[in-house]
Amino acid sequence: MTRSPTQAFSQRYSSGPFTDLETQAVLPGIEINDCGYKIGLNVVDSGALRFCSVRIPRDNLLNRFGDVARDGKYISSLPTINRRFAATLVTIAVRYALLRQQFGPPKESEISVMDYQSHQHKLMPMLASAYAFHFSRAYLVDMYSEMKKTNDEDVTDDVHVLSSGLKSYITSYTAKSISICRESCGVHGYPAVNHFGGLWNDHDIFQTFEGDNIVRCSRLLEIS
Repeated sequence: MTRSPTQAFSQRYSSGPFTDLETQAVLPGIEINDCGYKIGLNVVDSGALRFCSVRIPRDNLLNRFGDVARDGKYISSLPTINRRFAATLVTIAVRYALLRQQFGPPKESEISVMDYQSHQHKLMPMLASAYAFHFSRAYLVDMYSEMKKTNDEDVTDDVHVLSSGLKSYITSYTAKSISICRESCGVHGYPAVNHFGGLWNDHDIFQTFEGDNIVRCSRLLEIS
């Protein structure tokens, strides 16, 4: 006997339900669509919710990862998600380099791969960047919290600029780092059990979430 278990992360209510509580049919003026099968992140179902002639107060928006300020500006904290990809990648690669031994003086123990300067030059900048991304994320979260409390327009503008810039830089940097970290683990980086393939599939979409990185960088120059 087979079964198809499903995990659903959804919000079926705002100030009221989206579906009829008895029949589960979608209410008039509301459309719910599924985005279909993706190349990654399939444990999270992606869909679209459309309202036609349905009044939605700004305070009732589904705004966990994005919001609309009172002046109409769109704000997103999405780039904070990417810090885990960079940290996971470099952690796998550094641990492997510390454990893996290769070559060495005759009749002596082989040398840890991490002791080779060429390997350090690959991984150490990424390790440092992972810490920088962590602290940048924490700073942005603090600014976002202040913006929500004060509704200060200057803080709102700063959050918009920083989130756009960090999103573009971190996602592009992480995409390049995936390949470098995978290659740093040699043939052992290729099996699925070591997660590089899954990390690539799941991360790839972040380069186009909320807009293409090149477009966002161009927009950043205009507003900064």
